[in-house]
Amino acid sequence: MKYYIISYSGGTPGESGESCGTEYSFVNACEVCGTGAEPLNNLKVKGVAKTKKEFFETLDGDWLISKNLYNRIRKDIIDFNLSQVVDKKNKPLDFYHFYSAFTLPKANECSTGFTLERQCSACLRNGYFNDAIIGNLELRVPTTIIPLDLHYDTKDFTNLPNSAIYKTWECTGLSNKANVGNRVIRYARPWIVVNDDLKSILNIFKVKNIHYEEITIKDCVQQHL
Repeated sequence: MKYYIISYSGGTPGESGESCGTEYSFVNACEVCGTGAEPLNNLKVKGVAKTKKEFFETLDGDWLISKNLYNRIRKDIIDFNLSQVVDKKNKPLDFYHFYSAFTLPKANECSTGFTLERQCSACLRNGYFNDAIIGNLELRVPTTIIPLDLHYDTKDFTNLPNSAIYKTWECTGLSNKANVGNRVIRYARPWIVVNDDLKSILNIFKVKNIHYEEITIKDCVQQHL
């Protein structure tokens, strides 16, 4: 089985999560910054009810899938169970939170394609950003995003729970557990990983603006100079 980190290049309608009043559980979260917080009940969203998109990422970094597409996928994949999202008044909407209860182990040191900035010193789980080669507007040289390549040892995938979707231990962006100064409450989001079966079905249904980067599963061998 192959696994892929997904990314999105389309429009990002709507907000979700903290700003919408979503309640979070901190059972497995960092006590200092809150990274690792999980939606306690349904993810709350706003500004998405009228969108015609079948699959997209919100402005806050949460992935949503339409009820129609979700039900079509469930006919082919058993291990694919998502929670329906609600509005700020807890009214169910025709979208589901494309998320997982299962967290992958920390990627090993052979991983590339990301930079680290202002990480929480207590957990070191946040502050991950996609790396890029910055272009030059005057010379018309575009900025190039470096492909993300997360590596895992073979043993990391030996006893994984059966699921079509996982989330990474690493979380993108920064986290703030409290409103301090000009900082608002926010919890860094993990990268979302899908298996080969789910990727194939999403391609069959011609889901737009989604991109896949295969993760590497083999034992890491570092050269020490």
